[in-house]
Amino acid sequence: MSGFKTNNKVVAWVDQRLPIFSMMQHSAIEYPTPKNLNYWWNFGSLAGFILVIMILTGIFLVMNYTAHTSMAFDSVERIMRDVNYGWLLRYLHMNGA
Repeated sequence: MSGFKTNNKVVAWVDQRLPIFSMMQHSAIEYPTPKNLNYWWNFGSLAGFILVIMILTGIFLVMNYTAHTSMAFDSVERIMRDVNYGWLLRYLHMNGA
């Protein structure tokens, strides 16, 4: 893998023995991309990331939630006050929705 040039002797020495820097340059910097690529393409991965956050926080919230009409509010209040980082899980879940 040639093409990686540097003025730093330590980086050149490491790259000569373990070509990680030239591999990174070849796979990340010199990677061909389409001409119509813009920032709107990021919303698909952002939606997938939010979906994963929603699923994970939902699983942890449902472990402490009681789905009964007379106990639902108390269980949400208990999640917010007594469960370790329950307030954070609930707010992450709310912002994802």
